[in-house]
Amino acid sequence: MSGGTQLLRPGAAPWLATLAMKGDGPLLGRASCGGVLIAPDRVLTAAHCLAGGDIRTLEVHLGSSVLSKDPGTVRDIRSATLHPRFEFLPSPADPDRPEWSSAANDLAEIRLSAPVRGVRPLPVAQHRPRPGTPVSVFSHGLTADPATSRPGQDVRGNVLRRGDLTVRNHQQCAAQTPAVVDEASVFCARDVRAEETGRTPAAMCYGDSGSPLVTWGRRGRPELVGIFSFAGETAGKACLPADAAFADVPALLPELAAGVRTKGHR
Repeated sequence: MSGGTQLLRPGAAPWLATLAMKGDGPLLGRASCGGVLIAPDRVLTAAHCLAGGDIRTLEVHLGSSVLSKDPGTVRDIRSATLHPRFEFLPSPADPDRPEWSSAANDLAEIRLSAPVRGVRPLPVAQHRPRPGTPVSVFSHGLTADPATSRPGQDVRGNVLRRGDLTVRNHQQCAAQTPAVVDEASVFCARDVRAEETGRTPAAMCYGDSGSPLVTWGRRGRPELVGIFSFAGETAGKACLPADAAFADVPALLPELAAGVRTKGHR
């Protein structure tokens, strides 16, 4: 995520998950997608983070605020279930450019090799948030597009960032991109308050996929409403201010629980 607020404090988002390739190298160099703990042994992420890959090559890190200093709690993946109707949606503007594709039903559930103790999982909200609702996204994605950054600039998302966004209506979102925005499974949010006041807005970037979007419920407690799917890269504006699309977790999770597209090992 570019912009947003850095969260250096250990345990700032204990339910936040980071998917990483297994290996002996630094976690910062192995990290890929985000995710979120919703039960002691269950993590949600974006389906496209797992599609076509071998989950045996991945591990899950829980609760790290600074990847280079603290790997968090580490678990292997026992199995993963993709939403049964997950699909990539080629862009009508250029179907042959996969980086411009969007996605529908972009949700997956990971079953961990062992439960995570001492961490309160993030509860799932009952409904999709209405347009105008304040929401927040938490992520370790890149802080800028490597293709347009200055030579030698380290854009890896070492420090956890929080972006405070506002839910948008479907028409506003669809007008920002030539990609297909599947209204049934996706809703959008954007840092419109920062843009209106001239501050640097939070913008989603590579590596943010799978990261959790929360609303603030009773007594300010976070509730999960979305999983980041795609944003400005579908319009050739990677890591720049744009409407960010999130999988509708309250709507999709019951369908995923009954899904049949399971990958796993025991």
